[in-house]
Amino acid sequence: MERTFDALADANADARELDEAVRSGMDVALGVDMLPDDEDEIKAELAALEADAKADARVKESAQQLVAMGATHSESIFDAAQQRPEQISTRDHADAPERRPEQVLAE
Repeated sequence: MERTFDALADANADARELDEAVRSGMDVALGVDMLPDDEDEIKAELAALEADAKADARVKESAQQLVAMGATHSESIFDAAQQRPEQISTRDHADAPERRPEQVLAE
């Protein structure tokens, strides 16, 4: 008999906890009884999420700009090499004397 009463008391306590959880969940869902501390905490979390999203957007934008600048720089180097054939290495000219690597580095 004592075990039955203990089991009923445990079941009743579980039912009270469940009822309390459901009621508080409903209150939060309906916006009733929200404590100011909770509201401030939610606003702070939202502000942090917005700041993170803005920072991520800036990082992505910077990466895209760097990629675009790198492509433009590579194209300008390629175009410059095609437009200035007179700046080709002296080794390509038959009348130029051969130079050793030490001589080139010494310049």
